[in-house]
Amino acid sequence: MLINFTDPMFSNRVLGFENLVDRLERISNESQTGYPPYNIYKDGLKFQIEVALAGIEKKDLDIELCDGALSIKHDGPNASSENSETLHKGIAKRAFKLKFTLAEDLEVLGASLKNGLLTIDMERVVPDHKKPRVIEVK
Repeated sequence: MLINFTDPMFSNRVLGFENLVDRLERISNESQTGYPPYNIYKDGLKFQIEVALAGIEKKDLDIELCDGALSIKHDGPNASSENSETLHKGIAKRAFKLKFTLAEDLEVLGASLKNGLLTIDMERVVPDHKKPRVIEVK
């Protein structure tokens, strides 16, 4: 069966599947609006998602892992907290929801927000039954 990854049914990002890593760039360009911008890095068995969140505080973020889907959500600015008139609005603080589908063996290690960049660290944990083992010849 051939799966078309541009189909809206498969619009969630796929992360952690070795044979699909080359499709990540294409999926990210086709499936969402591009806000907020993010990068995905891979180094061996370690993965990292980096999301640009200028002006957004950690208390205003919801990060959830449920059924293999990692969601990052921000409801947008609180209108009542803005007391001054904005003359130019160049920093987007609008609501968003990013969703990444993670491989079964990908473990989220933690998240941090520093200097406007949200960093989520993950690692592939290869189960013992999938690790290569040496068979002794008798």
